[in-house]
Amino acid sequence: MRDFLFDTPYWLLGGLAVLGIALWFSGNARQEKRLQLAGYFALLIAVTLGLLSYFVDTDREIVIRRTRQIVQAVENKDAATAQQLLHPHASLGRSAEMNKQQIVDRIGTAADQFGIHSIRITSLVVTPQPLGQEMTVTLAATANSTFGGYSAPVPSTWDLNWVKTNDGWLLRDIIPQQVPTMDPSSLVDRLKSFKPPGT
Repeated sequence: MRDFLFDTPYWLLGGLAVLGIALWFSGNARQEKRLQLAGYFALLIAVTLGLLSYFVDTDREIVIRRTRQIVQAVENKDAATAQQLLHPHASLGRSAEMNKQQIVDRIGTAADQFGIHSIRITSLVVTPQPLGQEMTVTLAATANSTFGGYSAPVPSTWDLNWVKTNDGWLLRDIIPQQVPTMDPSSLVDRLKSFKPPGT
């Protein structure tokens, strides 16, 4: 119910606005005050829901925004943003192969290692978990990759598990699902073993 109030679908807002205008015009043409008042009421509801949706973020909207921020952090090699968004017990891989500090360090270098730029999210599905304290984002993205003279868009899919904490929604589990030319465990191994030039 809360998501419905603070993240009202556009089709419903538009429908209420159209209904309100239609009722007002009908009431005005017939000189019927009740229809005019009903029109004003429908418009008032549409405006109120629209304002609530604009100014109040639901948990789902926060998780979506933070998911986009973590993707942007990878592209921009922004380890500081990743540090803020990651849960203290964050892990990457199905068996927690990488911990938070390792993930933060690699976000600063992964784009260079794989020649990644221009990451574009192609699909983002949010699934709330029971009790409302966790949400899973199934993310599909395409990144342009230039590596060893080879340049092409590379699609991938990920599951991101967000947890509600006293510090807001934080990303705890990053699970690669599908990456071309390698299985998810191989990707994690490559991320773990990479050593930046000069080290």
